[in-house]
Amino acid sequence: MTLASLLIQTDYQQVHLSRSGVGHFHATGSLNGRSVVVLIDTGAASTVVSLVLVRQMGLSFNKLKMKGGGAGGANLDIYQLTDAVLMLGEIKPRPRALLAMDLTHVNQALAQKGESAVDVILGSDVLEAQAAVIDYGSSSLFLKRQLDLVSPPA
Repeated sequence: MTLASLLIQTDYQQVHLSRSGVGHFHATGSLNGRSVVVLIDTGAASTVVSLVLVRQMGLSFNKLKMKGGGAGGANLDIYQLTDAVLMLGEIKPRPRALLAMDLTHVNQALAQKGESAVDVILGSDVLEAQAAVIDYGSSSLFLKRQLDLVSPPA
């Protein structure tokens, strides 16, 4: 029995990942129906959406008092999205809160390594809440099923 089949039998859902040239895992997702590139980042505390994308889409957000950073950025404004839905295929990840932040520093760091830009960083808030398992053998992320997931199309 493979790890993938064992996890699926124990109420996990599989997200297929692609691997970049420098080893980062990416998933295809959607934000309010718009296709997005999601970077899986086990070192990120929170799930964060590009503020540029949020503004382009006209999504509602509220500025938080705390500041954030990461991957070369520090003391950046953080916003909480109020009406956004992030999906990974048919799976609705469960972040503590869906946040937005300027990801220019992240995308500049990726560009220096020859990598494409990302729209979303999936952080450890989701990975912990959904008992995530990353299977390098199948290039998959497994997230424990939640009760209010979107049903697959009929």
